[in-house]
Amino acid sequence: MREAVCKAVTMIHRRFSERITLEDIASEVFVSPFHLSRVFAQEVGVPPGKYLTAVRMFEAKKLLISSPMNVCDIVYSVGYNSVGTFTSRFTRTVGMTPRQYRRPDVERLLVAASGGFSRMPSSRELEGLGPASGNGRPSGTLSGTVDLPRHAKGTNILVGAFHSRIPQQAPVAHRILPFGPRVGFTLTDVPTGNWTIVALAMRNGISYGRENVFVGVSPTRVGISPDTEARTHLSMRRLASTDAPIAVTLADTSPVHSQYQDGRSPALVCG
Repeated sequence: MREAVCKAVTMIHRRFSERITLEDIASEVFVSPFHLSRVFAQEVGVPPGKYLTAVRMFEAKKLLISSPMNVCDIVYSVGYNSVGTFTSRFTRTVGMTPRQYRRPDVERLLVAASGGFSRMPSSRELEGLGPASGNGRPSGTLSGTVDLPRHAKGTNILVGAFHSRIPQQAPVAHRILPFGPRVGFTLTDVPTGNWTIVALAMRNGISYGRENVFVGVSPTRVGISPDTEARTHLSMRRLASTDAPIAVTLADTSPVHSQYQDGRSPALVCG
């Protein structure tokens, strides 16, 4: 069924701007919706609907930071037909409103990984950033190792604790690691809870292929308890054509308010 999954992924990337359903995708690859949902999740790690949302969010983030399009036009160009629905979902999953995502520091500290566009901030941009950690909540420590393939040369590595398998917002704790075939790390002040640990590795700057982009995801969520140390190990591999695109910023994403200073709901602002 891998061929059917690959075709489904290709369709999603080709038609994400349209109003497509699971039934549409299943019909394209000639399997039942139930069967496609099951094998897609087994192969990719998330069901088709979440994959589609990840693609749309990735494309929206790219447009927000790199184009002069207003928010309304971006919303419709990535497959949503309601500005309010998109804005609420974006703010909830990303931790910033679409307008806040246009801050210069968001782009400057963007880490992106996809087959068509990837970015790792430069060493200068990362200088002084240091390890990010907790927010005053009860916390613990996470230690581990990251293994890179031998052919992964000259890369920087971001390792972080994220809310989900396809990160949409800044990690709750992270470190930037130097290149090495096996690198140890420690994340301190990781908020208590269960987190997916994700590592992304690539050369500094922008690339447009998968050749030098590597990813590693913890097989299960890692539980962090107060004043304890958890451990994990990540084996990294080259980004696959079926991997969902990832774009997260290491800029400050402090909790946002439900309204702008002028009192208007963010769902109604299209600038």
